[in-house]
Amino acid sequence: MNAMLRLIAAQQGGVFSRRQALDSGCTPDQIVRYLAEGRWERIRRGQYAEPVDLSATRSWDRVRWEHRRRLHAVMNCLRAGSVAVSHQSALVLHGLPLWGLDLSRVHVNSLDGQSGGLVAGVQHHLGKLTDADLTEVEGRLVTTVPRAMVESACTTSFEVGVVSIDAALREHDIGDEAVQNLLRVSEFWPGGPTARAALRFGNRLSESVGESRLRVLLREHGLPEPSLQAEFHDADGFVGRVDFHFPEYDTVVEFDGQLKYDGAGSGVLIREKRREDRLRALGLHVVRTDWSDLSRPAHLMATVRQALTREKRAA
Repeated sequence: MNAMLRLIAAQQGGVFSRRQALDSGCTPDQIVRYLAEGRWERIRRGQYAEPVDLSATRSWDRVRWEHRRRLHAVMNCLRAGSVAVSHQSALVLHGLPLWGLDLSRVHVNSLDGQSGGLVAGVQHHLGKLTDADLTEVEGRLVTTVPRAMVESACTTSFEVGVVSIDAALREHDIGDEAVQNLLRVSEFWPGGPTARAALRFGNRLSESVGESRLRVLLREHGLPEPSLQAEFHDADGFVGRVDFHFPEYDTVVEFDGQLKYDGAGSGVLIREKRREDRLRALGLHVVRTDWSDLSRPAHLMATVRQALTREKRAA
């Protein structure tokens, strides 16, 4: 790839078009040869990129990378200004969590009044957008984070919607006024009831995908609503901040993310053990959970319910 084409690709998620390759000095024969030799790969018709080894990359990062390239390829094929990247495709560009979202299609919102529908793997939507609903990311017109989080929540389950909404509220400081506006404008959207329920339940204090999913499980199993990120102190000072606190039951629930202790030395593990001992010394019952527990929701909720019931009896 020559320097001009490499610069073009770098501004488009690594993707470039056949026309851009020709304009940068490549010949048609070179394009055919580079594809045959595996030096380039076809992302979609007339759209190419250099291969990237993602074998050592986490699965969700690979999915994000691949979808990002596909959406850039799609945008290269469409007339500039005719659409904006939207829904979960917009969340990809905004860098928000994608857990549970269907990324098999690229989502765009039509800006020129053309018909919607699924065309060649691209879902065209006909939502009414204002200037306030649009921004630019990586050189592409895209719906804003607040708009995109509700758009995508309309296409999925309550749980998946909450995961994205919690992250958006946390990472992009979306205020109550914006939330109320989104509740109003989405009233008659397809999938709107699910999205609005997730929006009302959203909480910026939920710090990870796992914590968001655990919040949903607690709600669905009729357990009390916990306080999030509660802080505790003892005679020696600050003890720590816990993920979930049930103050009426003197119980805390901690979600240990999958990667929390990766590469951690013994010092980290010892400090975590001492922190938990100090919490117990304050009279708190500590329940620890992790990603594996989320795959056994009934068992996990029974464990939490048992802890709450025990503490209530003890009181």
